[in-house]
Amino acid sequence: MRLMRGDLLRNDDREFRRAGRPPYGYLLISSDLILRSCTSFFVLLLAILVLAGGCGKKLAPLAPDAVLPAKVRDFRLAQEGDALVLSWLLPAENLLGQPLTQMQGCRVLRADFKGTEGVIPSANDFVVLADIDLAYPKVGEVQGEAVLYRDRNLAPERRYYYRVAAYDQKRYEGAWSQTLSHAWGVPPRTPQGLQAAAGDRIVRLSWPPVMQLQDGRPVKDLAGYRVYRRSGGESWIKVTPEPVAAASFQDVAVLNDVEYSYKVRAVRRVGPDFIESLDSPVRSATPEKRTPPPPVLNLVAVAGERGVELRWDPSPAADVAGYKIYRRQEGEVNFILITPALVTRPAYLDEKASRGRSYHYYATAVDNSRRANESIPSEEAAISY
Repeated sequence: MRLMRGDLLRNDDREFRRAGRPPYGYLLISSDLILRSCTSFFVLLLAILVLAGGCGKKLAPLAPDAVLPAKVRDFRLAQEGDALVLSWLLPAENLLGQPLTQMQGCRVLRADFKGTEGVIPSANDFVVLADIDLAYPKVGEVQGEAVLYRDRNLAPERRYYYRVAAYDQKRYEGAWSQTLSHAWGVPPRTPQGLQAAAGDRIVRLSWPPVMQLQDGRPVKDLAGYRVYRRSGGESWIKVTPEPVAAASFQDVAVLNDVEYSYKVRAVRRVGPDFIESLDSPVRSATPEKRTPPPPVLNLVAVAGERGVELRWDPSPAADVAGYKIYRRQEGEVNFILITPALVTRPAYLDEKASRGRSYHYYATAVDNSRRANESIPSEEAAISY
């Protein structure tokens, strides 16, 4: 007969009560219970530790370079006068796309090669051109998030390559910008003698042609001229994106009664790029409407109880501001204006006409331009009042 552990416990228990000592089987069973209890305790303790450690969300540690600045924005390169001008906007995020909190300045790298055609520079070809501290810039210009750097240390017949990156407080660079390049050569001489003549919605510009470079050599690769314009407090805009070959230009993208300022630069081609001269002297012009409205038609004069009533057809011109009425008495030579203020309707009552006299009238239309252009006189209307 097979005894179960429970049976042994009960038998040993009875023997224990008779003998007054614990049986061997009871000791075995108690050791087993103690082992299981200890195991359960350690499992429970481990669970408590796991739960205690999981109360807060743990994130994987960030790589040191993950918080470095992202690429600068709107990186540009242009030639102005005796310099190549780099401009860009500061990055707003780090490499993780999060708001940038650590940025000390910007580093500009440059490489250059003999010749004006393009090559593909390697990373080893670049050297540090400038470090621009954003708080205390010793070089470059910093205005808000906009940064500008002028490179004037240039040699003719060479091509220059530039890269820019923002760096943190430890001067570790973030992501590098794309590489931009521009050829350099001696600029043409500055155009002189610029003339500006205004017309009706047009400004005509002219200047003597440029024949030499700044160093006095003849210019053999002149591409033409570029015209720049501004009005009021606006910035200069390039009116001619492509150089014009002639030493003259007609600007028809203007409005009447607005003053415009102009300057011109001579342009030569160096490799695939353009090199512009310094600015010509600035000239200003104000286009004006000089074409008068059409004459007034069908003027009639009728005797009324209060005076001579005049009527005519409204002017078809959209810019007519009003009308003027002129009168002369029979026997007089000259007409006189009898309406100091413009008449805004196609009708007028001459209350100063005297009974028993004869009068001659004519009317003119006046536009709303600054010049207040006036039409030629209408046909005369005569009446004996």
